[in-house]
Amino acid sequence: MRITAVCTIAAALVASGCVQDLSGPAAVETIPLRATITPDNRCTVETLGKTYTSIGQVRWVTLPTFAGSLENNGFHAVGCWVAMSDGTDGDVVLLFSGDSFQKSFEPGNYLPRFEPPYGSAEKLVGVIFRTVAVPNHLLRTVDESTGGVTIEVAPNGARTIRVDVSVVKYEG
Repeated sequence: MRITAVCTIAAALVASGCVQDLSGPAAVETIPLRATITPDNRCTVETLGKTYTSIGQVRWVTLPTFAGSLENNGFHAVGCWVAMSDGTDGDVVLLFSGDSFQKSFEPGNYLPRFEPPYGSAEKLVGVIFRTVAVPNHLLRTVDESTGGVTIEVAPNGARTIRVDVSVVKYEG
């Protein structure tokens, strides 16, 4: 009788360890983020039901053609500080794959990634937005983000960057 009881308990313990949770990983909340960076040095970021803007705060590029000003052959970047009328501020950074030092950003559509691979010729971009409205977190793209970033070029060579991506809250 004892052997049967011990075997039954052992079988129950083994069986309970084999039960699979088929519900999958917990869903991560995605947040829409839209932004525009224009050749006349203006930025707009829309996310979390708020709109942030700035004039004269675009950095790491030479306007209006968005020629890269960071000497780095693996990435090119553009950043912009933005704020709301109540003083809440933020900072958006777009990190593109490839090299644009003293060259204009290549027009076209870029796929969102957590971090584009260094030196890649693929059109990939990481989008990061930091705001005091979300303390101790960044809003950033991940490899599963939807949407994209488009670089448009006017006949005079001026570029406009349009961002329409899903981001997640990322501790940092």
